[in-house]
This record gives sequence, C-alpha cells and structure tokens, in this order.
Amino acid sequence: MKKLKPLILIGFLVTGCAQQQNYWVRPGASNEDFEIDKGQCNAQAFSIPNATLMQIAIVQNQCLRGKGWNLQRGQ
Repeated sequence: MKKLKPLILIGFLVTGCAQQQNYWVRPGASNEDFEIDKGQCNAQAFSIPNATLMQIAIVQNQCLRGKGWNLQRGQ
C-alpha cells in the first residue's frame, strides 16, 4: 500500500483536474508501446534516492517526452 499512495498522487500531478482527461500520444505508437515506455520511465524515476513526488513526476514526464510522447489535453 505504501507504494500505491505515491503512484496515486503522481497520477493526480500528471493528469491535472479530474474533469479534463489528459493522455499521452506518439504517432504510430500502440497502447503496448506506451505501457513499455511508461514502465521504463517509472523505473528510472523511482530509482532516485530521496526524490520528492514532484521530482518523480518531473522525471517521468521528461522521460516520456524523451521517448517521443506528448501530453495532450482532453476536452
């Protein structure tokens, strides 16, 4: 349960308001591609000793952007 709480908080940081659904896109990529890249980025972010939740979220976002993903705002 301890690891679940940071993931939930990071989810809120990454997605913003619950009313507006944001999503990651990369032309030509599948959901499976995203899940693989997200897993790698999460592993990288959570490997930083004593990182704050904000630092973890920033590393996750930068990692996904580095892999060609862009965060799109939903409507």
